[in-house]
Amino acid sequence: MQDQTFSRLAFCVTLASWVAISCAPAESDSNNDGGGGATATGSVSSASGSGVATSSGSASGSGVATSSGTTVAGTGGDNSGGSGGVDPTGSGGAGMGGWPEGAIPMGNAPVPSAGCGKATTLTTKEYTISSSGQNRVYYVDMPSNYDMNKPYRLFYTSHWIGSRWQDVEGQDFYFLKPQMEADGEQAIFVAPSSDGATWQEKDHALFDDIMAFMNENVCYDTTRVFATGFSFGGMITYSLSTNHQAEIRAAVGIAPANYNIWLPEKTHKPIAWMHMTGMSDGTCPWVNNEAQKRGAKFIALEKAEDNGCTIPDEIPTSNGAYSCYDFQDCDPEHPTRVCTFGGGHTNIDGNPNWIPIESWKFFKQF
Repeated sequence: MQDQTFSRLAFCVTLASWVAISCAPAESDSNNDGGGGATATGSVSSASGSGVATSSGSASGSGVATSSGTTVAGTGGDNSGGSGGVDPTGSGGAGMGGWPEGAIPMGNAPVPSAGCGKATTLTTKEYTISSSGQNRVYYVDMPSNYDMNKPYRLFYTSHWIGSRWQDVEGQDFYFLKPQMEADGEQAIFVAPSSDGATWQEKDHALFDDIMAFMNENVCYDTTRVFATGFSFGGMITYSLSTNHQAEIRAAVGIAPANYNIWLPEKTHKPIAWMHMTGMSDGTCPWVNNEAQKRGAKFIALEKAEDNGCTIPDEIPTSNGAYSCYDFQDCDPEHPTRVCTFGGGHTNIDGNPNWIPIESWKFFKQF
């Protein structure tokens, strides 16, 4: 699989010439629409040859596929399903069953989207959707031999700065697709393109609009929607995770930052979370500003607190081979994990690349 992985990397080599825009711009830019962002520079292991920054990882999501408005989770009596939630500005979402919000048990039975049992016209290709008064493009990768009665996992995969959905598709969706196929699994992958180089406030509405469309038109498990992205893609993944916990079951950020990206008012509701950061990353560092709680370290601490975990005096980190720390005593439904390694701003580390391997292990537990 490694040969296949690195053969796809040629698709992203042009990123090495991208002018670096730091995750740490002037303070006044820290919460603007898009602002600066993570660069696509970085390095790979010596086995891969030249330095290429790629995307890897994945995240999961659960619950209701929303429309453009705010969706209230469905109600119901048992975990086989319930009534759809009511969206004051759009269509109702799929019911999540009788579980309390955010407390879907591990290994739960699938909850099918409204599109299950219906023939679909969607195939693997680019689509256009109207969102926030604009026509936006996104790519859908459908399982081979798609079964309209099977609720598939759905991955929402966001690209890094200055790239497009083609770059994510060119990497087999952060190398998750071959990981899944090796396990005999298939999923629906969605890869949107930003309006410009960076993700912005309106991309929250884009997520809602795409998911509302997918809910009606394909069969997926509403309790297993996952989100992931690298660099600025990891940053929009983090941004979505702060107020879309009812829609996203779990998320994985690759080299994310918690600043220089538009952030909504955070709900601080729990969500399963994992991210990876190189301890030599100068673009989206582990700590950018201790006093202002900027940096990947503070994403980990925020998610651990939201998920009811015990906060250690110091998060164990590694400046050598990668090491993952699982926070202790978290809500059983919301595992919280952070992986660190002695590398820079990249999502390729080692041969084989451990980042998609660990990402898929994180997702498939749900």
